[in-house]
Amino acid sequence: MKRSPQGERWRRLDNTAKIFPVIASKNLSSVFRISATLKEEVDAGTLQSALEEVLPQFEGFSVRLGRGFFWYYFENNKRMPVIERETTYPCKYIEPRSSHQYLFRVSYYGRRINLEVFHAITDGLGAVNFLKALVYRYVDLKNGSRTGFQFEKKISPEISMNVEDSYVRNYKKTLKRKYSSRAALPIKGDVLPLDEENILHGYVGLKELKEAGRRYGVSITRFLTAALIWAIYQEYYLEKPCHKPIGISIPINLRTFFDSRTMANFFAVTLIEFLSDGKEHTFTEILKTVSSQMDHKITKEKMEEVISYNVSSEKKWYLRATPLFVKWGALNLIFRRNDRAYTMTLSNIGPIDILEEYRKDIERFHMLIGVSKRQPMKCAVCSYGDEVIVTFTSVFQDTRLQDRFFSFLKEENIPVALESNGVPDKRDDKGMYPQIRYDKEKMKKLANLFYGLMVFVAAVLGIINYATYSGSMWSVIAIALMAYAAMTVRYSLMRHANLGSKILLQSAAAQVLWVAIDWSSGYNGWSLNYGVPSTILFADLAVVFLILVNRMNWQSYFMYQIAITVFSFIPPILWAAGLITRLPLTIVTVAVTVVILIVTIVLGDRSFKNELKRRFHV
Repeated sequence: MKRSPQGERWRRLDNTAKIFPVIASKNLSSVFRISATLKEEVDAGTLQSALEEVLPQFEGFSVRLGRGFFWYYFENNKRMPVIERETTYPCKYIEPRSSHQYLFRVSYYGRRINLEVFHAITDGLGAVNFLKALVYRYVDLKNGSRTGFQFEKKISPEISMNVEDSYVRNYKKTLKRKYSSRAALPIKGDVLPLDEENILHGYVGLKELKEAGRRYGVSITRFLTAALIWAIYQEYYLEKPCHKPIGISIPINLRTFFDSRTMANFFAVTLIEFLSDGKEHTFTEILKTVSSQMDHKITKEKMEEVISYNVSSEKKWYLRATPLFVKWGALNLIFRRNDRAYTMTLSNIGPIDILEEYRKDIERFHMLIGVSKRQPMKCAVCSYGDEVIVTFTSVFQDTRLQDRFFSFLKEENIPVALESNGVPDKRDDKGMYPQIRYDKEKMKKLANLFYGLMVFVAAVLGIINYATYSGSMWSVIAIALMAYAAMTVRYSLMRHANLGSKILLQSAAAQVLWVAIDWSSGYNGWSLNYGVPSTILFADLAVVFLILVNRMNWQSYFMYQIAITVFSFIPPILWAAGLITRLPLTIVTVAVTVVILIVTIVLGDRSFKNELKRRFHV
């Protein structure tokens, strides 16, 4: 790393990494997971110790994201991340300002160790290498605690520490290969409520899969790609014919084509398409199309064209001189245009090899990819020992595409064992994931309670308006907007969304609206005396409702609760300034908000302290 004038060590993001901080959000996390399942329960203290010993040796992971005037950059991060017990669904957005500003997180559940990585710092191979080093050290520490023998701290010689930008090193001017922006067939369905995700693992026999590939004369990746397109074709094309192609995004490890051992990103994406001509097709036809495209597209020459296109754009002087906020808008537009070309992603990182001495401690590995609004389902593949692990991540309530895919493998005499996270139902659930599912009946009861409270608040506002009537029916406007806000929450509960931010933003907008309506109607002061406090009370009740519904992940609403508490002190300030003339509702608002926060802190106990550390780095 270079040093800044202030002495801080920093380095540039690699060519591909530059896009991820720009496009990442809660709806497009750009996070993937590599996990190792051990043969014994994970000990949290030992895992934390292993992380603290391994992390300093990985320069590419020991970073935080900085924002410059022209580009984002990495700078050295001297803090230490804290491991967590898994309590949320996989591959959620990693907020750059959380987790001690690290761009990865380590969690555990039962016998499984999870490493979730923001794609800006590395790709699948880099993440696998880091996880292997972490698991090696964990096993050594665990065995050392049993025997009293202190194992030497070591990193396997197979693991590279290089973080060079291999895109730039292998760049040469060639014919530039542009990305397709033709819209592909989108996968649609009924979305799971709140932030639920459907995880389905298929444990596929490696020997039988290889035999099936040999029968068709193709590799495993080609066979699985064709099988995925075949499943999509059967479930979506035959049901409703479409003129759009099925587009599969295939990440390609460029290290196999170029001399590189970098731990930074070094991959390219290839689009494999199948467009039906309206006639019925067979799997063999699809496989032939897939194989032909891979023969043509996955070559060193084609990869050089991709690198040339990506790096040459970065090198243009007028782009380098463009401020980051301008690049942010332009890159988002370009990415979203190009992302239309993909129906879903299939990423195969291949076999995960470990040192022989650790095989007795490790049962298997998994890879998962975070979904996005445009690609609500994704597929990841890895292999370990004598099995290939195929994992689908989805936000849909049904598993018809996954069922079709695995059924086809079984028809080809390939054994498949299934395991799920218990969403949308308990079928194939082996208890390896935390149960975060929401009790639908309890949710309905809480929803009815919430609406009952809204009716009560509306009645109280109506009574106050009647008792203090001075020519303005302000309560009618207040009640109408509360009804609108309540309906928004009801609608959003059935969507894949972060409701805390919606409530906070909607409450702030409603307060501005109160004042605007009051001002435009001659200003009687009702907006500040009653409108603003009642809106804060609504936000309080809404966040409490969300915490009750999603108790396993209450921390995701904690920051919004703090923000609402801060907002609740605005009315007293306005009263001190003489702008609020009716104090009772202001006092009630502050009291209720503070009490709710105190109760959350008391009941949160250790979880609250951990959240404070994670959020405020204390």
